[in-house]
Amino acid sequence: MSERKLDASYIALQSQLGAHAHARQAALRPGASTELLGGLGVPIGNVVKDRRKAIQEHFKRVGRQIRRQGFIDLVSAFEADLFRLLRMASSKVRHVLKVHYGPEFPFAAYREDLARTSADFSNLGGYRRLLAVASGSRVDPRTDLWEVIAYRDFLAHGERWAVPANPPTIDFAYATLSKEIDRVETPGR
Repeated sequence: MSERKLDASYIALQSQLGAHAHARQAALRPGASTELLGGLGVPIGNVVKDRRKAIQEHFKRVGRQIRRQGFIDLVSAFEADLFRLLRMASSKVRHVLKVHYGPEFPFAAYREDLARTSADFSNLGGYRRLLAVASGSRVDPRTDLWEVIAYRDFLAHGERWAVPANPPTIDFAYATLSKEIDRVETPGR
């Protein structure tokens, strides 16, 4: 198994959050220089009355931006891994059909059309349809997965989407997305 983009994205995000926490600590130390604060993008100057509050607000805003973009990147990495696996599976199915579905079978001339192609999975809607067909039901048991995707949609597309009552955490999203990739990678599931 090659390294998953999902794992690399999660590690990078954790590293960014760690660096953010370290920079915040350095900025909040008594006697932190104006040069250090300016280098960190903290708006400190003559007009700032409460230096500590300005630092805290700055890092709160930056931390929120890191988490939002990191969440979007995490789902994007998941999609890249998922679509790579779906392309491989689709290719294998089409190969088996080509080799074992001879001209004596009905619709043999259209055998490639009987199998889905990777183009059918160009977005998560195609994957969702595949899951519905595979489960034989319109009800998808993967509610956690779709909650993570819905929150990514909210972050990426803004106000057009409803704000989730309980947005998933980054750790929950990673665990959910990783579990889904594991399901796809594991034969017989």
